Amino acid sequence: MSGPHGRDDGLPRDGERAEALRLLSLLRDGRAVEPRDAAAARELAGRDPELRATLEAWDRQAALLAAEPPLAASAGFTDRVLQSAREQRTAPVEVLVLPLVMRLAAAAALLLAVTLGWSLARPGVLRADPDIQRQRHAVDHFRATPFAADDLQAGLRARLADPAFVERGAGAFGVMR
Repeated sequence: MSGPHGRDDGLPRDGERAEALRLLSLLRDGRAVEPRDAAAARELAGRDPELRATLEAWDRQAALLAAEPPLAASAGFTDRVLQSAREQRTAPVEVLVLPLVMRLAAAAALLLAVTLGWSLARPGVLRADPDIQRQRHAVDHFRATPFAADDLQAGLRARLADPAFVERGAGAFGVMR
């Protein structure tokens, strides 16, 4: 195994440690593990200080838990809890929530339809802020709307009436008022 700088330091990689911890945890719980895998995990724990420290911490925790007095539920506890749950809810939560969700979905669809219908039936006038409207292109003066035909005479009159156009030196092009 290579270390972080390409040298062989004899320590396992994180993946090997994780697998060994998983196997050792299964063994502690009394579950079946392949003997070959169990031996490899124990051998790795014997030579790796991090794994050894983890296993020692597990031993300390197990000892602390074993020192605690055992807790047991009172007689009939499970039956009382289950009976209480049955009394509080006679139908599954999904059945109780479904009508509410369907009503909310219908209300949302109706609201969307009314909003779209209203906005399509009564299109609003789109106007830019006066400061932005002043920053128009020269060709914008030749049409009253995007769908109207070009009107060169009206466009030129509008450009000559625009103080910003006159200040920029319209006279330099021979255009006089």
